[in-house]
Amino acid sequence: MATQAATEGQGQVFVGPGLSPLKRNITIIAVAGIIIVVLAIAIHQGTGAIGSTIVAMLLIIGFILFLRMIAPVPFTITLEPEALVKRSENGEVIEVRWEDLTRIKEEFFPNGKRISVIVYRKPATPEQKTKAWAVYRDDVTDIDSLAEALKKAIPETCEWKSETVHD
Repeated sequence: MATQAATEGQGQVFVGPGLSPLKRNITIIAVAGIIIVVLAIAIHQGTGAIGSTIVAMLLIIGFILFLRMIAPVPFTITLEPEALVKRSENGEVIEVRWEDLTRIKEEFFPNGKRISVIVYRKPATPEQKTKAWAVYRDDVTDIDSLAEALKKAIPETCEWKSETVHD
């Protein structure tokens, strides 16, 4: 059964926008610039640079693939009546029932600015990790409101821990 506070906070949604269009566009322009420089050098050097150009292009392709793997994916965190749900745009859904929450940890800089909120759960299977998910200041649009909503919604059995890091 959901706690009364969780039911009151029902339907609250917090958004993680993912990679901003500005950062994406700057990265695309920078990588395109690097490709142009490599091709200009290859043309200037002639046929003697074919092998080096192929290697350079393979490294650039690898770098692009790496960037695609680490790019932040947009997500939402919803406080539902029965569970805390994080949905990613790529289809990943992490649902933690309120009664399965064991601990929520928030981390702060020494100046009092919140860095992260980390949610821990009771593992349902031996393969499942206790850490359900973590969000950081730059990941979500309003991490302070998320933390306050979670404080109100968690059951009494869930431990809330605040920690100052980077002393």
